Amino acid sequence: MTEQCLSILNELRALSNEKAARIYQKQVVDELVLGCTKGPVRKIAKAYIPNHELGLELWSTNIYEARIMAIMILDPKRISIKDLDALLIQSKSVAVIDELTLEIFENFNEPLALFEAWVHHKDLMHQRAAWNSLIVLIHRKRPSEQEVTRHLDTIEARLVASPEIVKYAMNRAMVEIGINYPSLTQRILTNSERLGVYKEVMVAKGCTSPYAPDWINAVLRRNA
Repeated sequence: MTEQCLSILNELRALSNEKAARIYQKQVVDELVLGCTKGPVRKIAKAYIPNHELGLELWSTNIYEARIMAIMILDPKRISIKDLDALLIQSKSVAVIDELTLEIFENFNEPLALFEAWVHHKDLMHQRAAWNSLIVLIHRKRPSEQEVTRHLDTIEARLVASPEIVKYAMNRAMVEIGINYPSLTQRILTNSERLGVYKEVMVAKGCTSPYAPDWINAVLRRNA
């Protein structure tokens, strides 16, 4: 391990606290946890953006906070689908996979091709990553309405029976369609009420419910 990487790990350890560690443990983080919140991690990362080699070294430590920092400083233009596949199989933490894929897909050349390759992958984390790629594309309004409708058909058919790891990302993709494609909003509101996914989930005051009608309406009100 390089001195630079060791120095960063020491910085992260110095900023750790038990409260943050308990939160990450509740999130079922698979990596080793120091207990450093994302704000300080981002502040340290700013001095190294981009540094692809250092990012890969931090990732290899299997420390949660180091991997979050790695994601912040990796160069997306130097990551191929094969590289991303190798990174995905090294983590079973949803928080890490989401951070990695949603960040990388912002600058990925062909996220739609990746979606098609991974949406039926035997590994559930790859399936979640596939839906994350679609979330980024939908947010940018890149797919045609016809293409988005095809994905919406799939979501509505599979959402209820999907494993939770995949279900949340599919539900979020549906929400993004409802927000960004006005002609499909009412369909999604109606069908998501019928499906009832996350309808009973209780959220803290000030937080947005994952229940699609509540989530969509909250964003549309905010954007009005």
